[in-house]
Amino acid sequence: MSDVAGLIFSDSYHNILDGLTERRALAAVPFGARYRIIDFVLSNMTNAGIVNIGIITTENYYSLMKHVGSGAPWDLNRKNAGVMFLPPFSSEQVQPVYDNRLEAMQANINYLENIDEEYVLINGNGHITNMDVEELIQFHKDHGADITGVYTRSPRNKKEDRDNLEFLIGENQQLVDVKITKGMIEGMGLGLNVYVMNRKELLEILERTKREGKKSFRRDVLQAGLGKLKICAYETKGPVLFVDDASGYLKSSLDLLDYDIREAMFHQVNRPIITQVKDSAPTRYGKDAKAHNSLIADGVVVEGEVRNSIVFRGARIKKGAIVENSVVMQDVTIGEGAHLNYCILDKYSIINDGRLLSGYITHPFYVSHRTVI
Repeated sequence: MSDVAGLIFSDSYHNILDGLTERRALAAVPFGARYRIIDFVLSNMTNAGIVNIGIITTENYYSLMKHVGSGAPWDLNRKNAGVMFLPPFSSEQVQPVYDNRLEAMQANINYLENIDEEYVLINGNGHITNMDVEELIQFHKDHGADITGVYTRSPRNKKEDRDNLEFLIGENQQLVDVKITKGMIEGMGLGLNVYVMNRKELLEILERTKREGKKSFRRDVLQAGLGKLKICAYETKGPVLFVDDASGYLKSSLDLLDYDIREAMFHQVNRPIITQVKDSAPTRYGKDAKAHNSLIADGVVVEGEVRNSIVFRGARIKKGAIVENSVVMQDVTIGEGAHLNYCILDKYSIINDGRLLSGYITHPFYVSHRTVI
């Protein structure tokens, strides 16, 4: 789609993933044994032919830049388009670390002024899904909308005590009401903070709200625009996995062990999820190794037992160790006889022999980057 540009927020401004986002942007959080969260957003866009994409960053974006690079895996290493990182400090009028999405876009008006596409697809990283973006864009055009917001009626692992965005949809898929509320309201759709907008309309809104000191896209654009703008709502039908906090991250990761969810995420016709390819040896299983209902990446050495878990490349699970209901990230070492249950182990951490670590699905035990226990 040569008439659509993409704009991605690398941070969510309200998700709290404990130590998972202490060293990296939300978009760079590892997911599903070999991916990062941003892989799903980039793939959704590029599968629809969007090749001009800006990524708004706030802080801790080194690992994100390293992972995306020039965008070659997504065919974004182009001469006249491609992927562009939009760091903070780009506007004197806006604080360097943005507090919300509207402020982040206000600070990047120059980027939006200098692209040629007629439409802009705006997308955050607080959820994971395989969405038909081409259908979404066509819906926006067919309805002649000023703004099209995406919603779901089947969210998974959404934390209800957060400020959720709820859509009440009327005839011809037009928004009748927008509510910001804790919990989810029966009969309303849950907004995903994914929008299609006409670029000129978006620029006018950003200039006006910047002059007026407005800071909330939900309140100052969506709610204020009801009755003034044509705002439509598009329902995405596939599973939507939320990562509002560490518990949501673990639940959404383990959801991939469900065959139907895994198929909906990774085996949609003409909608592959693409990532940076790593050259690793095949996974090696020792003579006493056992693996049950788990996703285990290449380059892993399993000498112990893995149950209902996600294991990233380069991890080593030594003899007698048991890992269950957990996420084990890249190059983690788990010592002999250790037992882990409902844990999230960040990259390069080491669990010594005989250690017993246990959390629960609602309160996982998190081991931070390069920690030795």
